[in-house]
Amino acid sequence: MCSLTVDHRTRARRAGTPGYPARVAEFEPGGHVGAYRLEERLGEGGMGVVYRAVREPEGDEVALKVLRAELSADETFRRRFVHEARAAGEVRHKHLVPITEAGEADGRPYLAVAFVRGRTLEQRLADGRLPIPDVVRVVAHVASGLDALHNAGIVHRDVKPSNVIIDESGSANLTDFGLAKGRAYTVLTKPGMVMGTLDYLAPEMLRGAEATDASDIYALGCLAFECTAGRAPFADKSMFDLASAHLNLEPPDPCANRDDAPEGLSWAIVQALAKDPDKRPPTATAYAHLISFAAGGRESSPSLPPPPPP
Repeated sequence: MCSLTVDHRTRARRAGTPGYPARVAEFEPGGHVGAYRLEERLGEGGMGVVYRAVREPEGDEVALKVLRAELSADETFRRRFVHEARAAGEVRHKHLVPITEAGEADGRPYLAVAFVRGRTLEQRLADGRLPIPDVVRVVAHVASGLDALHNAGIVHRDVKPSNVIIDESGSANLTDFGLAKGRAYTVLTKPGMVMGTLDYLAPEMLRGAEATDASDIYALGCLAFECTAGRAPFADKSMFDLASAHLNLEPPDPCANRDDAPEGLSWAIVQALAKDPDKRPPTATAYAHLISFAAGGRESSPSLPPPPPP
């Protein structure tokens, strides 16, 4: 059995597929969840719906994630949802969006997250691929936050563009630790279940292995690929072919049709997409340094060989 979070591509692939139940009605803007007044629905994921909300009477603006109605009765999902707050509370970093409060209202668990003005990386990529300097910056910022999690013994397990917020200053901030897994936690998935988003899921996880830092780095590689190419590595595959592609196919050239891409950048980007976890960069920051160096920056990772000559 494979349980996967749902992004816009997966929902599109599922459209018209028999057997997927209709969603239970969620809270609407104008209503309340505990002390929070819902102002605007921002988006949704496999586990929850996110709103821009205001805490009363203080007036603090937050992003409020509320567990889906159909999942609230499931103790495993309730525990995983609260688990997000525990994971985020352990680490503070400038490129991690902090959770400010966790609670429950009317039987629905919720998380209040610092509201970051800007847009998600997914929304930015809807306008097209990023300039190379922006690829370098976004990967460096996300890698920095990811390494902070890893250094605390936490694996994010759902690194993807919709979980990265680009704020008004251009800083990229990693959010949504709903699937995070730390050494101190009970494993919340059932035997045989795989948690993550299929477009960014490492091959070893598809084979049933535990999520590790290396599987997060694979997802970061998919994100870097998408920033550069404008699409995920295997975005042309159907939902049913994606798993096979991650397991068996080499990714295409992320710099194809880019005249502004330096020699060696494609090689650097796909290093994180190695099928063997041991052949990926040892840390997210080492990967970011490799990309920066290949793009013409000064930072390189001493743990990795230089790119092959053209």
